[in-house]
Amino acid sequence: MLKTIVRKEHKNQWEKRTPLTPDAVKRLNEKGFGLAVEACDIRIHNDQSYADAGATMVDSPAEYQLVMGIKEPPVDSIMPEQVHVAFSHTIKGQDYNMPLLQKFIDQKATLIDYETIVNERGARTIAFGRFAGIAGAIDTFNVVGEKLAQKGMVSDISKVKQTVKYSGIEDIKKSFDQLELQKGEPLRVIIVGTGNVGKGSEEVCRWLKLPKVDIHSIMMGHIPEGSWYAVASSRHINVRKDGGDFEFDHFVAKGVDAYESSFDQLLGKFNILIQTPYWTEKYPKHLDRQRMQQHKAQLPWVIGDISCDINGSLECTKIASTIDEPAFTYDVDSDEYKNGISWDGVTVMSIDNLPCELSADASEHFSSILENYTPDLMQLDLTKDFDDLDFHPELYRAVIVYKGKLTPNYKYLKQYLS
Repeated sequence: MLKTIVRKEHKNQWEKRTPLTPDAVKRLNEKGFGLAVEACDIRIHNDQSYADAGATMVDSPAEYQLVMGIKEPPVDSIMPEQVHVAFSHTIKGQDYNMPLLQKFIDQKATLIDYETIVNERGARTIAFGRFAGIAGAIDTFNVVGEKLAQKGMVSDISKVKQTVKYSGIEDIKKSFDQLELQKGEPLRVIIVGTGNVGKGSEEVCRWLKLPKVDIHSIMMGHIPEGSWYAVASSRHINVRKDGGDFEFDHFVAKGVDAYESSFDQLLGKFNILIQTPYWTEKYPKHLDRQRMQQHKAQLPWVIGDISCDINGSLECTKIASTIDEPAFTYDVDSDEYKNGISWDGVTVMSIDNLPCELSADASEHFSSILENYTPDLMQLDLTKDFDDLDFHPELYRAVIVYKGKLTPNYKYLKQYLS
């Protein structure tokens, strides 16, 4: 059994999440899967709560074989032959994390990525998507409220605080129950995406008592009075170049080779956009700069880009904003941005660590799933070759590097390594 530790997070002061809660650690300990925990003064659960759960408290993960975290570990923390489980942010060949990937190879270490843990249908089994959607929508509405207040435009949306200022989801629901958004300035919200992130954003709209409108009605120009929200999926904002019917599997397979964005038809019909889907260069962009210039007068007040693909599907997303500075305003003519909220352009919320704002709720959910994987992780037999591993199939498919070598499904990453 691998000597295992829950490490502390290093990303920033807001990263208070934990992969395993004290209750989960206690249950694992009682089953004979003893864990250590790296001491941390900002984690949502304090060190004493882990000590009370039976964890061994230590100051470094260097001597441990299996290191369990959330965000990617510091490059210099990867020890020879260690196994790390984390969101590594490497599977797209992200430039900023290629030194990390190379370190795993150089150290003959093993990397298992939460993002690639999927079931037989290809659906992710462990993620923070719902909480990203919830926090992203709330932070977007917080920005909307501040923007409207600058012009004295009245709406209860101005009472919505940034997510991090609430104690948790129950506090948010209780607060939102006091708001009435059908009075004052109408809020017309389009959520793009129907995955877990999109569903989380939709939950927030329901908590705010916004009525849901069918997207087809909006596309046809039937815009209801008052405040509302609608949900658009890929089939509503992309069309086949050959004029054929949209087919999702065909869209996934062919992307920009066979499809182009039809997002223009929605512009001018809404004033708040919440963007949630996974995106790569393979797929059409929906708001490139040219389209934004052509429809400048029809652009939304605020965009909540929860996906946070820099210069991606929404080219106005120039940077990832932060919990400390949650928004910037983009000027389409100059293709430049300024931090803060202004009417001199589209204001963008693009925080890339949104679940941190719901650290307690998010950690509880994540831990409840990871707890079930932990015994398999701890019993990984590193004496065997990758092809011979008797390993949980969902975890097996998520191994990016095994003992210093890219596994077959991830050999494509070699092209990104210098």
